[in-house]
Amino acid sequence: MIGKIESVAVIGDKRLEIAWDDSHVAPVDLRDVIEAHKALAPLKKKTEFARAAVSADGWSVEWPSGVDFGAPQLRRWADEQAGEIMPVADFRAWLDEHDLTQEAAAQALGLSRRMIAYYLSGEKPIPKTVMLATEGWAARVEA
Repeated sequence: MIGKIESVAVIGDKRLEIAWDDSHVAPVDLRDVIEAHKALAPLKKKTEFARAAVSADGWSVEWPSGVDFGAPQLRRWADEQAGEIMPVADFRAWLDEHDLTQEAAAQALGLSRRMIAYYLSGEKPIPKTVMLATEGWAARVEA
């Protein structure tokens, strides 16, 4: 389970370095997220972005403008950006590219259909082992 955030530091343009209470420290690049959502427009201002702070309860990073991101989502983005987990969009693209149903994907990867559904909904992060399995399966099929 993802824990609380212990500290946050601005390390560049729309980039944070976050430390969680499990001793994990990682950078998180928020540039694409900020650009993709109008509600995050206040964070486009360098002065506002620089005011990032850990919430009082440690479960989010927040800004005075009212924008905040929860610890689990920030950890997911950090892990995706580090190549430790697979983004949901990439997993969905793999299914679409190979015309796989959830059932067929489950069989191909040796997982349950329920787990495939969890991954597609974003309810569970897609581990690196599954990311590598999709790449291996695709290479085998395309060979």
